[in-house]
Amino acid sequence: MKILIVSATAAEIAPLLSFLGEPNEQVDNKFCQYQLEQHEIHLLITGVGMLFTAFFLGRQLALNKYDYAINAGVAGAIDRTLVLGANVQVVNDEVYDFGAEDGQSFLTMNQLGLITPQDEPYTAQGICNKPAHWPLIDELPKVHGHTVNRVHGNEESIQKMYERSKAQVETMEGAAFMFACVKMNVPCMQIRSISNYVEVRNKSNWRMKEAIENLNQLLIQFLKSI
Repeated sequence: MKILIVSATAAEIAPLLSFLGEPNEQVDNKFCQYQLEQHEIHLLITGVGMLFTAFFLGRQLALNKYDYAINAGVAGAIDRTLVLGANVQVVNDEVYDFGAEDGQSFLTMNQLGLITPQDEPYTAQGICNKPAHWPLIDELPKVHGHTVNRVHGNEESIQKMYERSKAQVETMEGAAFMFACVKMNVPCMQIRSISNYVEVRNKSNWRMKEAIENLNQLLIQFLKSI
């Protein structure tokens, strides 16, 4: 089995890197390859944001055929019922602010007629991933995400976001990852751990260390179970 694990930064999967040890092959600071028993594990560090994710993941999927792809990282929780440090599976994602302002209204690309049914998997309902079922992953809470270029951090923009978005978590890469995988027919899973709530920026409230520990514990358990 060949599995691709994609993360925006090495810091988010540092414990996993320690678990895997020395790579069999390392092309650059973006990609390395490991052998785990009979499985081939590829790790791709794209860099933060949709642009970097789209390019480096697109290049990787063009060069290799994978059985599964996993996007692993932290996320901000819009839904306050989600627990800081908890792992979730994002099963639907969309690009926030992908559209046009019309006075006080916002029109999505679908409403503008610039995305049609022929542009699937990006639909009016966002991007739904091609299911990849594993017991450890299926047990996670399933959430809707949106992907941003600028994380929300002031009261006015957060209020507007609550009025318009139905997302429960916010990331900077998820929609780009899911769009590329679904387009390339690669079963994919977007796994995120909640590092903070979406609020006025206050790093003293963040639980980054706990989120990274819990995320990587899950990833390691998953790799041991395959």
